[in-house]
Amino acid sequence: MSKPNSRQGAKGPYYVLDVTVCCADALRVRRSMAGCPDAGVVRCEPLLHACSTQESDAPCVRLMIRLPIGSYADVLHRLIECVPSGEIGRLVSWRDHLARCGLGHGH
Repeated sequence: MSKPNSRQGAKGPYYVLDVTVCCADALRVRRSMAGCPDAGVVRCEPLLHACSTQESDAPCVRLMIRLPIGSYADVLHRLIECVPSGEIGRLVSWRDHLARCGLGHGH
């Protein structure tokens, strides 16, 4: 059996899930994802505007979490436990994530 490469985890190809949380909660999410095999935060983007759907006007960040689709339920469970007020966004393929980050053709 071949080893997984950067686009494929032990449980299948990687996807990226966008999650928006208050800055104060970002560390808690990172720690929670560290305990989830094959998943982790690959990018953290500060949001320059207040999150209108958050419970407060606290500064927010968008975390991009890389995960194999087989870990999706575990990742969601961990997110809901550690930041119930966070916002779960879209799930995109690893290739689409790289393309939206400006890496041509998703390589």
